[in-house]
Amino acid sequence: MIDPRLDILVWAAVLLLFLVMGARAWAVETTAARNFRQSARVRLLNGATVAAIVALVGLVAMQGGVAFVQAVITRTDPETFVTVVGEEDNTDQAVPDPDDQPDAPADPNAPAADAPAADPNAPAAGAPGAADPAPPATPGGAGANPGGANQGGANRGGAPAAPARPGG
Repeated sequence: MIDPRLDILVWAAVLLLFLVMGARAWAVETTAARNFRQSARVRLLNGATVAAIVALVGLVAMQGGVAFVQAVITRTDPETFVTVVGEEDNTDQAVPDPDDQPDAPADPNAPAADAPAADPNAPAAGAPGAADPAPPATPGGAGANPGGANQGGANRGGAPAAPARPGG
């Protein structure tokens, strides 16, 4: 698996290797040691160079070097077995994308998507006492009471009277 975000680490390791090798070359050329003796500075930079090479080889192997060697040895196309993290057009994935799975079948008893929402205060269909309510009266229209609400005297507090039950 190749992660393009880690490419910056590979390039940083290359830069580190070049810097350490340049410092080592400078230390070798400017040392005053004679008769095949190395100074402590050169020995330290030799160790740093080896560590930088090991880090670079490890990062290159992790970022596709092993896949490259396998593709060369087996003469196969690396796209058949390499997964690049972060690419949207990736068709050969080790783990299938859950967004690509087909949708579950729709519930045949579910209301249609364009149907209006049901009134949560309405009684259930077929429940006892769930008679068809009377249509609402138009304000100020036919049958309106111009003298005020409930002039019969039963409701003198000014609150609206309870609606009459249909058929009763």
